[in-house]
Amino acid sequence: MTPTRDTTPSAYQDAFVNELRARREASGLSRNKLAAALGCTPQWIAKVETFEKPPSEGLADDLDTYYQLDGAFRRLWEKHVEARKQGLIPSAVRPLVDAEREANRINIYEPLLVTGLMQTEEYARFVFNSGTRVDKTEELVAIRMERQRIFSKANPPWLFLLIREAVLRDIKAEFREEQCKRFLDVMSHPNVSVQVVPAEAAVFQESGFQLLSFDQAPDVAYVDGASGFGQILTDPRDVRRLAIVFDVIRSAALSATASANLIRTIMEDT
Repeated sequence: MTPTRDTTPSAYQDAFVNELRARREASGLSRNKLAAALGCTPQWIAKVETFEKPPSEGLADDLDTYYQLDGAFRRLWEKHVEARKQGLIPSAVRPLVDAEREANRINIYEPLLVTGLMQTEEYARFVFNSGTRVDKTEELVAIRMERQRIFSKANPPWLFLLIREAVLRDIKAEFREEQCKRFLDVMSHPNVSVQVVPAEAAVFQESGFQLLSFDQAPDVAYVDGASGFGQILTDPRDVRRLAIVFDVIRSAALSATASANLIRTIMEDT
C-alpha cells in the first residue's frame, strides 16, 4: 500500500524536512545511522522526510541536541504546529479564537449545542466525528481543549452563558452525565455564570452569538453560521443591538441557582 503523503504540509514543516535532510546528508549519515544516534527508527526518519508523518516535538529536540543548534528545529516545529492549527480552524472562526484569548468578558447565547468553551473532550469528539472532517477529529478536539485554557489564565475572562434547556436534554445519554458535571464544575468559578433558558420561555432567537469585551479595544460580536461560516461584527451599532438581544434573552432565563438545580436534575435522569 502506498504511504499517504501529507499533501498540504505547512511551510514550516517543509523547512523542517529540508533542513533535516540537508544536515543529514552534509554529515554523511544514512537514515539508519542518524536514527541510531537519535535513538529512534530509520522508518520514522523516512516518514518525516517523505511527509508521511509530521515531525514531533521529541524529534525536534533530539535534532537540536545532536546538531547543537540551540532550538532551531524546535522553533520550526512550534511554528508548524501553530500553522497546522490555523489551517484546521475555519477562516471565519479564526478571528473569534484570537479574540477569545484577549477578551476580559465573553457573553454567549447558545440555542443548538454545548458551546465549545464548555465541551468535554468526549462531547467535542462526538461533535467533530459527526462533521465533514472526521480524519482531523483528534487535532480538532485538541484545538478545542486548548481554547478552554483561557479560563486557567492568571486573569481569566468573565463568562456569561445563556443556553437553552433543549440543548442539555438533547445531549446523548453516554455524554450527558460528564457534560453536566462539566457545567456544574465551571459554574463554581466566581467569574462564570451559566443560566438555562427554560423550554417554555418565549425565546425565538435562532442563531447563537457571542459578545466579547477587551481592556483596550472596542467590543465585537460573533454570529454563528453553518459549517463555520460565522462572522465577526465590529460596527458598534450591530454590537449594541446584539447586547440588547442578549439581555432580553437573559430576562427569560432561570437564575444561576435554579439553572444549576435543573442541570443536576438532567444529569441524575441519565
